[in-house]
Amino acid sequence: MNLASRPVTFPPRQVVRAVLHEALESKLGGEVVVKSTTVSGRIFVVERKVAWTVLTGPGARSFATALIDARLVNREDVEQVMAECRKNGGNFCETLVAWGLVERDTLRDLLCRHLGGQLDALLGLTEVQALFVPQPRAYSSQMTFKLEELASPAPPSPSEAPRPEVSQAEVTQSQVPPLVLEREAMANVKQALEEALKIDGAFAVCLADAKSGMTLGSAGSAGFNIEAAAAGNTEVVRAKMKTMQLLGIKDRIEDILITLGEQYHIIRPLSTRDGLFLYIALHRASANLALARFRLAELEKTIQV
Repeated sequence: MNLASRPVTFPPRQVVRAVLHEALESKLGGEVVVKSTTVSGRIFVVERKVAWTVLTGPGARSFATALIDARLVNREDVEQVMAECRKNGGNFCETLVAWGLVERDTLRDLLCRHLGGQLDALLGLTEVQALFVPQPRAYSSQMTFKLEELASPAPPSPSEAPRPEVSQAEVTQSQVPPLVLEREAMANVKQALEEALKIDGAFAVCLADAKSGMTLGSAGSAGFNIEAAAAGNTEVVRAKMKTMQLLGIKDRIEDILITLGEQYHIIRPLSTRDGLFLYIALHRASANLALARFRLAELEKTIQV
């Protein structure tokens, strides 16, 4: 699929809101990942409603802290409820109600205000990137909210000078945030990453964006932070591309190999989409480097974004 090549500009609050609306319109539901220079967050959508938000950055606090600050529960209560949820896979809020610690209406009201505050913080970010990751998930609680219950209304657009008429296709394309992958593309990426893990020695792989450091999909070992590795190595990719430009080398990077004592890390920029690259980590003892590079080159051709 081809997204508009020209830069996309949105007034403040519009980028995250546009991606969130896409998530809320999806039958699958899933997760909206938000990232700015100071704050990051996740918005979980189930059955076209907001189920949960996670905010990371200055001043962010958890819902458990909000409960404690409101003196509805104490820290020991929270720890016991969390331990029960980890053990039996229960829902945190539903367990609080089932144990008689907080009345349902009181809990729902506090949760609505807490999620609303976090959502407003994310919607108000500028210089932000957002990505919708479709993912069907079971959610064992009815404490979910429509967007209008949580978020402040979108501000009116500022006055703008008349624009030349454009075709409907151009309008549709220009409204797509540059890092939002369509649903079918996400399924394609997931399949490619799972195939990459079948390469001898491979234990973690991801698809990342060299411009932002955001990971568009990952698979593999939970004990190795492939997302952090890819984000850190975006500088390597950008530096190499800049060096080639300075040297006047008009060619493309096929791959970049990083050799460690016990591991190989291979960076493979996508030839079909400028700025995206595959990042795979392999155990040296069980990897065949030549075969791994060949298989990665073949898999790169199957990714459609």
